[in-house]
Amino acid sequence: METAFDVANIPGPDTGEVVSPEVAGSYISNARRPLLITGSEILRDGFFVEIAIEMLNMGIPIAATGHSIKGFVERGYNVNYYNLHELTNCLRDPEWKGMDGAGNYDLVIIFGITYYYASQMLSCIKNFAIEPLMRTLSIDRYYHPNARMSFTNIPPGREDEYKSLLKRLLDSIKR
Repeated sequence: METAFDVANIPGPDTGEVVSPEVAGSYISNARRPLLITGSEILRDGFFVEIAIEMLNMGIPIAATGHSIKGFVERGYNVNYYNLHELTNCLRDPEWKGMDGAGNYDLVIIFGITYYYASQMLSCIKNFAIEPLMRTLSIDRYYHPNARMSFTNIPPGREDEYKSLLKRLLDSIKR
């Protein structure tokens, strides 16, 4: 079993599975309605914003939280902005029609959200979402035990390894 990046994160007996980029890409490819939620950590390197934009260009809608919206606006992309707490409550609501009015999402992908915020969001969805078919996937560089699926911990100083995982993820998505 993988260890949570933040050892104070105690997820309970139901912990997420560590998956390869190819497995994550398969889940994204097979999702009816995936949603990518970005956080301000993507602004640390323009490469991460470009990964999110590639996913947007593959037809995966983005909900930008925090000031991650800046990375998209500066590049001329229009994405939806949401407060993370509000978005978490919307995702839990079986009556929510999504950002486009076509219904809730079946796969929520998190990317670049500050670890402790993402952990609480994922815990809330895992334990309180009414929609039992909603899956969560973390493509952050840290293992999130509250996500149903997550990348493994990639320690600081190994950014190239993390970037390689993200490139493999994009290569494996077929939309």
